[in-house]
Parts: sequence; structure tokens; C-alpha cells
Amino acid sequence: MMKRLLFLILAVTLLIPNGLFAQKKSKSPSNSDGHHLVFDIANSQDSIIFLAIYYRDKLMLKDSVTTFKQLPQGRQFTFAGKETYQDGMYKLVSQKHYPYLDFIIDRNQHFSASLDTTGKVDDVSYVNSDENDELLRFQRRTISAQKELTEYKKKYDSFKSANKQDSMDFYSQKMKDLNENMEAFIWDLINKHPDYLFSKMQRAYKAIEVPDPPKDEQGNIIDSNFQLSYYMTHFWDNIDLSDGRMIFTPTFEPKIKEYFTKVLQYQEIDTINKYMDMVLEKAEKDSLMYRFIVEWLSYNYQTSKIIGHDAVFVHLVKNNHMKGKCKWIDEDLLKTFEKRANRLEPLLIGKQSVELFIPDTSMTDDFSKWHSSYRLPKKYVILWFYDPDCPTCKKESKKLRAVYDSLERIGERNFDVYGIANDADIERWKKYVRENNFPWLNVGGNKGNVDYLEVYNIYESGNPQMFILNEKRQIILNKRIEMNAIPTFLKEYEKREALKNRKK
Repeated sequence: MMKRLLFLILAVTLLIPNGLFAQKKSKSPSNSDGHHLVFDIANSQDSIIFLAIYYRDKLMLKDSVTTFKQLPQGRQFTFAGKETYQDGMYKLVSQKHYPYLDFIIDRNQHFSASLDTTGKVDDVSYVNSDENDELLRFQRRTISAQKELTEYKKKYDSFKSANKQDSMDFYSQKMKDLNENMEAFIWDLINKHPDYLFSKMQRAYKAIEVPDPPKDEQGNIIDSNFQLSYYMTHFWDNIDLSDGRMIFTPTFEPKIKEYFTKVLQYQEIDTINKYMDMVLEKAEKDSLMYRFIVEWLSYNYQTSKIIGHDAVFVHLVKNNHMKGKCKWIDEDLLKTFEKRANRLEPLLIGKQSVELFIPDTSMTDDFSKWHSSYRLPKKYVILWFYDPDCPTCKKESKKLRAVYDSLERIGERNFDVYGIANDADIERWKKYVRENNFPWLNVGGNKGNVDYLEVYNIYESGNPQMFILNEKRQIILNKRIEMNAIPTFLKEYEKREALKNRKK
């Protein structure tokens, strides 16, 4: 895994927004002279050395040096310049992409390090870098603890095989004590230097302790959702969302992924929006962090395949982009976001659908041959947008026909299909309908009470497209799903509605 990440250094595959690496003015006066980092690498034969910064789940090439000073037993490489580097966690990488050293650049950008080509922390030392001294102390303590744990576990397993309970208990306690001592060591490090980036990284790894739910006098749980709600609210307690440096560590990306793609993934849309707003409010104190999270959320919810997540994207844009908070976005891109959000909003789940009046294949101006998407007898209506000349449309229409016919045969079809053809060639459309003899209502011909391709965003989404309406003709599905999943979807929808009504 490490090799794969390291090879990504030289292949610039991650597009970082312009200005994201722009360093804020440091509070440290030493940084007024830019950066000056010296690495003495024993046994090095490198003719080039790379400096990479952690960003999201990858390493990004930050700098390289091709000149060196020959040492008696190695080479010295110096990174120097008038500009300051972005604060974050870095990796020094060899000419052959082997990892030499992980270290912190945190305000102080004038220090030196001695190491060798093995990457062993016992052979590393720093001059003029207190934070990296702490990092080194942590690394050495962790390696020592891991060795002890391995030995205790080995002895525990040996005594377990021999069924010697007393010895098993002894080594079980040893492992417990070791873990507690390591926890105390880490918390001491965090509390000793709370503003160190490395301290904030270690704190971010700490899990939130969720209290037991409250109970009444009889011992019954009052709120069954208490612990989940507490976890969603306090997830970020140990993570400083007001510190943009966290973006450039291996710690932050897994946390934001866990929160939005696991903890909140299948929550109600209102719940996702509530906690998304909470996170962004915390992040607004740091422009770098705020920008990163907005762009991460925008991409995640704009491309999500989960039904309803487009509503999260719309909420994000309306409450951030359209309120002038995203200062980094140029006017054209901002208009694109606004236009997309405005197009999607009327089509979100729960919205009242726009009633359509479109002629059937007779294509007359006799309005008795124009049909409403509302006035169909079944409880549900499927708006099926297609192009008769589209291979995918043809394939999916056959699948829809199979589901329609199978439910009709057993008397369980609870939906009508309002098939809307998008074809300027009227005769081709009529021929297609005749040949396939679809049993549902077929309308089209680019006539109607509204520009239905505009209203239902077909110009952007393309064909085929599907919407499902309930008995009130509200939208309950606004994206295409597998045709054989339609009956299951409608059953689950009815279960959810029945549950909501019972709660009311």
C-alpha cells in the first residue's frame, strides 16, 4: 500500500484547487525568512530527493532537490527558499521512491534532521524542532510498545494452549496495563502541547465515549435514538475543524469520509443537512478548512447514487454558494452551481410534480387526445422519459414492459406509466410505439403545456429518465433504478409512510 501511494507522488493525479496550498502568515518570526530544511542521510546514494505532503488519502509532490553535499558516510540535502511551505505532515522520499522519514512542518521551517536509509526511528535525530522531537518520542514509544504487546500475546496464546488460566490472566493484565500506559503517554503528549499539529492529529484518533441512554424511574430507556444522536453531534469533539493544517495530514480524510459516508449515509435528508450545517459552522473559522469541506461535500453529494442525496447538494449550494460564502469561486462557476441547484430543487423527493398535458400519437390539436400526468387511475405514476432512437432507452423500456406485464398478470400492478418520447422525428416515434405495442399511455412529439424536457431537467440528465409520483402526484423517486426493483421500492415506500403516520 505504501509503495502504491509513493508512486503517486510523481504522477500528479490529484487536482488541487488553485491557492489551496497558499500558506497563511505564520505566527513564528522564524518563518519570515521562508524555509530551510537540512537532511543528513547516512549511506545515501541518491542524486535526487523528494519532499511530499499528505493530502486527502494521497501524497503530493511538494518539492525536490538535485544538489547535495557529500558527507563522510552519506549525503546532505537542503531544501531552501523564500516562500514558506504549507504546514502539515510530510514524507521524505528516496530517488527510488522508498520512504525515509515522516515529519511535521508546523510554523517552524528552519531545522535539520539526521537519518539513514533504513527509515528506523532509532537512527533519527532533529536539531531546532521541538515538535518533531515529540513525534520521534511517540514513534519510539509506539514501536517499543508493539514489541512488548507481541511478546505478551505470544505468551498468552502459549498458556492458553496449555490451559493455564492463572498465567493467561497474568499476561492479559500485562496487555491491559500496557494499553493503559500507552493511552496515558499519548494524552500527556496532547495536553503538554495542545497546539502542536502532531498533538491535534493524535487527539483526532481518539474515539468519542458515548454515554448510556437516559432511563425513567422504572429503568426503561427514554430515547432509543439518544446514543446515535449523541455520536453524530459529538463526532468532531476531538477534531479541530478550525485548523486548516489538519487537511494536510493522514488523519482528516478518513474522518470526513467516515462521518458523511458511514455515520450519516442513510439518515433522513433533514438529518444530514442539520449535521452538515453543524460541521460547516465549525469550519467557517478557518477559510482553508471551510473551502476543503464545501468542495468535498459538493462533489460527494452531487455524484452520489443514493436516492435523495441531490437534496443535500441543493441545501449545500443554497446555504453556502448562494449566500456569498464561497469567495474563492469565480462568477461563472458560481452561476453553474446556482443554475444546477435551481434546476434540481423543483424535482427533489417530496416536491409536487409539474402536471403535464401532452398529445398522444394522434398528434392532433384536439385536447381530448392530450393527456394529463395527474389523471391516471392507478395510485402511482411512472414518468418514463425516453428517446426511441436511444439503445439504452429501448433496452430499459423492454425491462419496464416485463415488470408491467408480470404485475398485471397477477393483479398487483399499482402504477401507470406515462411514457414521454423525446424525438423530433414524429413518424419514427409513432412507428416505434406501433412496433412495440406498449400497453401504457404514450405521449410526445415535442408538444405540451410546458417544455417538459426543461421542467424535468432532461436536457441536462439525458434519456432515459424516470420519476415516480405518489397518489398526490408528489415526487417519491427522481432517478432511474433497476426496473425489477420498482415493486420493492413501492412496497418500502408504503412501509415508511405507514410508519410516519403511526408516529404522527
